[in-house]
Amino acid sequence: MIQNSRSIRRMTAYRTAARKTLLASSFPVIALLPSERSFCSAERDVGLETTAVISFPKAVDGPKGLPSRSNQVQKLSSNEVYDVLIIGGGATGAGTALDAASRGYKTALIERGDFSSETSSRSTKLIWAGIKYMATASAALLSRQLLTNPVDTINNFLGEMKMVYNCHRERRYMMEKQNHLCNWIPIAIPFDKWYVTPAPFGHPLFSFFPVLAPFVLKFYDALSSFQCPPSYILTPNKAKVVFPQLSQDNLKYCAVFYEAQHDDARTNLAIAMSAAEHGADIANYVQMVDTIKDQAGKVVAVTAKDRMTGKSFEIRAKKIVFCGGPFTDDLRKLENGSDVQPAVRGAHGTHIVLPGYFCPSDIGLLDYQTSDGRFLFFLPWQGHTLVGTTDKKGPAETLPGPPENEVDWILKECSKYLRKDIEFRRSDVLSAWRGWRPLAGHTL
Repeated sequence: MIQNSRSIRRMTAYRTAARKTLLASSFPVIALLPSERSFCSAERDVGLETTAVISFPKAVDGPKGLPSRSNQVQKLSSNEVYDVLIIGGGATGAGTALDAASRGYKTALIERGDFSSETSSRSTKLIWAGIKYMATASAALLSRQLLTNPVDTINNFLGEMKMVYNCHRERRYMMEKQNHLCNWIPIAIPFDKWYVTPAPFGHPLFSFFPVLAPFVLKFYDALSSFQCPPSYILTPNKAKVVFPQLSQDNLKYCAVFYEAQHDDARTNLAIAMSAAEHGADIANYVQMVDTIKDQAGKVVAVTAKDRMTGKSFEIRAKKIVFCGGPFTDDLRKLENGSDVQPAVRGAHGTHIVLPGYFCPSDIGLLDYQTSDGRFLFFLPWQGHTLVGTTDKKGPAETLPGPPENEVDWILKECSKYLRKDIEFRRSDVLSAWRGWRPLAGHTL
């Protein structure tokens, strides 16, 4: 049996390291959803074969104070019984390993690709505190549902706001503990009219968002106990200086708020290396290919394969944690068979990278009302301009290429708020990627 929690459906992967109930379950296998990829069937996941080849790499020393990969694989294959084995080396898997190892549990972790090679390195590079969730929760609270089903409506609103509040807390924690990988980034919301139609978030009150924005953003600051840089207003003249690429046509003002920005892949690696420092045995390019059960049907071990050498071996553990993100159901099928009911719905988002001259180096932009109602961030990132994201449902894949129609859509949306003489061409796209978000399925 797999234990899941609907309450974690939208929590970011980086929260797992702070979880306090990791090993509380009495079930033999636990599935944690918001994570990096783990393993899925080669029949569907055609990109898997390109992530590793049998090459018998030469053993090299690990980072100072840490065992080498060859030593880690040797320990994993030594038939020791671990307290907990984590499948998946994304942010959730690495965070789970750190949590367990720091509590004194004998911990192992395997990842079929490289650490942070999927979802945990394909984000918008923001540790955002959920301003969109705050808006959608408010729109739902002020809808007719409040009259027809007041108890559920209020409870849902409080649940969403609690999640947003926790996002603020954890954003602050990341800024304090990972300040070498994180920074504050101001994000401008330009307004060229005082009344917006159609109403954002499907509620007529938000048609007045240009008027309400400064107050909403101050409330957003308050959720962080005002420990983030304060939101502020840019007049049209000031906006022209700070964001010269921004169109001045009918510009009323810009509301500016702050989010945290970070290097998601390096954050993931830092968590994984911290777990290893606490004694966890971790290895990349090691794939779980099957589960091993005792006579009572309880999973007691997995069969793993070193994708660098082709060698297979068993890893025994008292608890096995599936941290497969959007690939979690494929792991569950190895345990329960192919007829297992889906627990995860995949949703992919595309990002593109443009030359740095499209955006100032110290401020970004948010389009809160794209042509299909999604948020679109336009951000400086390592000397370039990062734009995203889209949101489409679909089964997860390894190393997916971004759909051309989504790249074109992003380019078209980019031009909405920028000067008319700034032209976005397909040849301006320096790189693009697509990553999958793991969303809780309806069967949970």
